[in-house]
Amino acid sequence: MRALLLPLSIAFGLSACGGPSQVAAPDSIGRMEKAEVEAIVREYLLREPEILFEMQSAYEVKDALQQTVVAEASWDKLIASAKDDPSIGRKDAPITIIEFTDYDCGWCKRVLPTVIELADDRRGDTRVVFKELHWQGARDGAPSRAALAAHRQGKYREMHLALMTAPAGAYTPENLEILARSIGLDIPRWKADMLTPAVAAQIDRFAAEAREAGIRGTPGFLINGTFFAGGDADAVKSLVEAKRAELKDKK
Repeated sequence: MRALLLPLSIAFGLSACGGPSQVAAPDSIGRMEKAEVEAIVREYLLREPEILFEMQSAYEVKDALQQTVVAEASWDKLIASAKDDPSIGRKDAPITIIEFTDYDCGWCKRVLPTVIELADDRRGDTRVVFKELHWQGARDGAPSRAALAAHRQGKYREMHLALMTAPAGAYTPENLEILARSIGLDIPRWKADMLTPAVAAQIDRFAAEAREAGIRGTPGFLINGTFFAGGDADAVKSLVEAKRAELKDKK
């Protein structure tokens, strides 16, 4: 209510300046009763409902900016830890995409072809690092454990693609083993690696990094330090092209 009253202060001659001692108590404003003020605000909002949309839009913009600042401030730490994380593309590529992803995320599945296309580009200038979360259906982290165990046999890419193209929620032990066999993994070794403390610690680290970076959903991207949230493939491509242009300008 107090936030809604602010735009009305000018109309009713109420001062928005001065210290706390000059502000009226919340139960009354000047000689007007609280009920009267609420009635005026209600009437105003009914007459001018677009102000609610303006306020919501302003809040969302501010919130997005705050999230961007927090995420981009985490870049150096995220890139430092990425040396042990699964990736696709040249290790020394001048452009690095860090993607926070979830195997039960529909948007992650939709943007996957674009992510792979960028990593496989003939220019060889883009590497994609994957930091796996399990915020959706597979809360036990089973698909992430399966993928990271496959990574230890040099087949993360194959398992990542297999998991991303599987139906959401289909990550039973039986189905995971079928996928592991389909990409030619050493099954006893793979099963043992899934249960190692190292894999569990890596998954825990991904979750901690997401919290520190203010990641609220998947997919979440940091592309050479610039944050983008969402599964808009064209936007991801455009951001990579912008980074390519920046690198060209520096030459």
